[in-house]
Amino acid sequence: MPVSCVQLMTLNDAYIILVSETLVAQDIAQTIADFDPAAHVILVTNPAEIETALADVGSLSVAFIAGNPHSFVGSPVEQAIRARGGRTVLLGVEAETTGPTADFDVLAQPFDTDAVLNKLRTG
Repeated sequence: MPVSCVQLMTLNDAYIILVSETLVAQDIAQTIADFDPAAHVILVTNPAEIETALADVGSLSVAFIAGNPHSFVGSPVEQAIRARGGRTVLLGVEAETTGPTADFDVLAQPFDTDAVLNKLRTG
């Protein structure tokens, strides 16, 4: 789902997913929709799209980001998420190797619906 699907309005209770694997992103998005039917779920495919996607978001609940923790911490992506009060859950081998920190949580793969729900409830 391209960023252009985001309506131009201030969104609350938003979630953002940055995962390049379409099926993984859709699985997380469906779990979020089941967990929070009023949620605004934003799917992006690369970090450059995040600032544009979040421009009209007032409050962010959780961001699911596939990426390297060393590239994430202190990045503009992290700053954009934090500025909206969002928590970050990283996915990927590097994140699993590093483990959760004060800056982010980790969703280990393969994951199931219960694992995603646990990350949504944490916080």
